[in-house]
Amino acid sequence: MTGLTLIRRLDDWSSRVEDAALVVLHASIATLVCAAVVFRYVLSDPLTWSEELILLLFAWMVFLGIASAFHARTHIIIDVIVMFAPRWLARAFGLLAFLATAAVLGTLTLFSWRYLQRELPNLTPMLGISAGWMIAPLFVGSALSLLHLLRNLLDEGPAGALWSDITTRE
Repeated sequence: MTGLTLIRRLDDWSSRVEDAALVVLHASIATLVCAAVVFRYVLSDPLTWSEELILLLFAWMVFLGIASAFHARTHIIIDVIVMFAPRWLARAFGLLAFLATAAVLGTLTLFSWRYLQRELPNLTPMLGISAGWMIAPLFVGSALSLLHLLRNLLDEGPAGALWSDITTRE
């Protein structure tokens, strides 16, 4: 198996896991919010830990969602300049956007890993779990986004790694 095939398989597998996790996270957050409201306002016995857990699950949902959008190349772009630019300039903008995005994601991955390592021994106030779980979504989401960006680079080239319209329009 070549390196390209391995990256594509890993990207496809991680995308399926992301999508399944997003469904579970969304359902869990909705259930917890409803339960928290019932316990607080109907039973007058608030779930003190629910807010912290909801925030943790929401962080995972946000950063896995960002990675999923990189896989599908569905992040919002403002392409009015690219639409009217000559093809060579549009491709240059695509390359520039790719390089800037890769630099930001690489930096986020590196620094979130360092931050995660520092927070591992600390405990959250309500759940009493490692505070690293609050930082892990940033690290995992950034790393998965980089993986998806790499796969898009291999499939579409640097000008089409973020959006496909640049390389396919005439």
